[in-house]
Amino acid sequence: MHSPLRAPRTLCAVGAAAVTTAVVFAMTGVAHSAPAAQPEQTCSTATLTGSYLFAGDGLSVSGTSSQPLAFAGSERFDAVGHVRGTSSSSFNGTITRGAPFTGTYTVNADCTGTLVIGTALHFDLYTAPSGDFFTYIQTDPGSVSATTEHRATRT
Repeated sequence: MHSPLRAPRTLCAVGAAAVTTAVVFAMTGVAHSAPAAQPEQTCSTATLTGSYLFAGDGLSVSGTSSQPLAFAGSERFDAVGHVRGTSSSSFNGTITRGAPFTGTYTVNADCTGTLVIGTALHFDLYTAPSGDFFTYIQTDPGSVSATTEHRATRT
């Protein structure tokens, strides 16, 4: 249960901190500057390299009906735009095990990119600058799925 007093107390604490900072500045005449901004990390296709593990679920939508889907597997990114892997899936209860796949990917300097598996599956991806994990959403009409992948190995 949320307390109706929780938000005002938080605002009071923030306000008190701001007033305290202003009083210290006024009394000492010393301005405290914010920490120096860190240089932005940039990404590239080489950001994604090594083996990644994934699992996800979603829906395949056609008109007013939808069918559940789930998938899991591993894939290897080669740092130059190619991916290959193996996955198992369930599409409305029909199981497929150990299906190999290949694809391509791009990663832009702002850590966004695309992933295409075969010729039929398309995704927008968003990666951490370290490349240790990324998330993606399927962009094909009639599909509703999003997944996060985590790096298992760097080689």
